[in-house]
Amino acid sequence: MQPLLVTGLTGLVASRFQELYSQDFDFTNIDLATGIDITDQAAVSQVMAQSAATACIHFAAFTNVDAAQAQNRDKSGPGYRVNVLGTKNIAQACAKNNKYLVHISTNFVFDGANPPAGGYTEDSLPHPIEWYGQTKLWAEEEVKNSGVKFCIVRITYPFRAYFPLKPDLIRSVMAKLKAGNLPPMFTDHIITPTFIDDIAMALKAMLDQHPQGIFHVVGSTNLSDYDLAMKVAQTFGYDLALVTPGSLEDYLAANPRPYQKNLATSNAKLKRELGFSMRTLDEALVEMKRQLSGIV
Repeated sequence: MQPLLVTGLTGLVASRFQELYSQDFDFTNIDLATGIDITDQAAVSQVMAQSAATACIHFAAFTNVDAAQAQNRDKSGPGYRVNVLGTKNIAQACAKNNKYLVHISTNFVFDGANPPAGGYTEDSLPHPIEWYGQTKLWAEEEVKNSGVKFCIVRITYPFRAYFPLKPDLIRSVMAKLKAGNLPPMFTDHIITPTFIDDIAMALKAMLDQHPQGIFHVVGSTNLSDYDLAMKVAQTFGYDLALVTPGSLEDYLAANPRPYQKNLATSNAKLKRELGFSMRTLDEALVEMKRQLSGIV
């Protein structure tokens, strides 16, 4: 098996990558779970120097958007330290040891104000409006400035069939539909949900091909929260009457905070340059239902 360095291997996305490619790679996890703090430059440098791996996927991040916002402008907080300083350490160690770096980022680097038709592209100008997105943009800049051979992979609203340790958007909607307590779903908030199995397969292609630059590894459906909940209800047989419309504008009037209103994101470059197609939400939900039938 090919040795591979990975950060955050126990997380939502990374753990699925390991499940799908456990026969292909011998994983070394750079993580607090294995006693390595990515904000510790010396520890990161040591494990990188000792590894025979020629590539690293950097999944680890502080991803709780609300908790990050509570740390706004605090560069001593865990959001900044993990996302920016941790990424700097990983990128510089990869550069020093001649390892290809796949860095996982997010479309929260955009402001969600006025995406181009079809969604944000890799050429769209980042403009984060909250602390999480800002730290992830700074992380991207650390990668670019490190001298490493890299690919920055922006993902959006990742979901998978089964992962009891952490809910994702789709499974949260399913749980609330099952309980009959789904809150009103925004009709004026646009997102791009992404099936994690597709992310994993795209990452495998990147490890094989070593492309350079930024790629949006996102689903092929841009839609509102309300339309998403309707599709989930239809696919899994829940009462459609449980899905009711809500308004992001009304929510923000009572809960003022930075909030991207339209994060529609395009995956056209991924298909054009790597020949890789991402599933639509309908296709992903059908596959998710098939996988769950073998678990539940």
